[in-house]
Amino acid sequence: MLNPFVIFDRDGTLIKHVHYLSDPNGVELTSNLIPGLLLLKNNGFKFGIVTNQSIINRGLATIQEVESVNSKVMELLRFAGLKFEFVLYCPHSPEELCSCRKPQPDLGLAAIQKHKIDKYRSFMVGDQLSDVIFGHALGFKSIQVGRTLKTNDVADFTADDILSAAIWIVSNLGK
Repeated sequence: MLNPFVIFDRDGTLIKHVHYLSDPNGVELTSNLIPGLLLLKNNGFKFGIVTNQSIINRGLATIQEVESVNSKVMELLRFAGLKFEFVLYCPHSPEELCSCRKPQPDLGLAAIQKHKIDKYRSFMVGDQLSDVIFGHALGFKSIQVGRTLKTNDVADFTADDILSAAIWIVSNLGK
């Protein structure tokens, strides 16, 4: 049986954007995140994260530091009764032209197969155009969150935060 998922970007989506974040003490959840995730969870969605972390190959953080930030995010969400099935990250810089850096779909395709994700009932949520393109490459509807960037006309929906994205997702189930 295939599962409906919402895959999220990490920085600027689930947590406030901190340039080259390597310290878990810098993790701060975005506003309305918990209510939005609970709404999605209560409507049968599972969760995953796909994030670009070029900080690793740029030599600005170790894999362990990135994973400690990811662990801090998971810990904060666990306190609210929320579980993420996976956290996948690309360590490469844009100049490396790898196939795992969003908007390239490789990490998402691997997640679809491993976690039995129903691409027709799943969504991608992120703050960057690359997140939206990544979601569409997987066959998902894609939502851009945050108003810090110019709203793009590629996203299926543009939301102020995760709660408004969740409301849109729930209202568009089966459409």
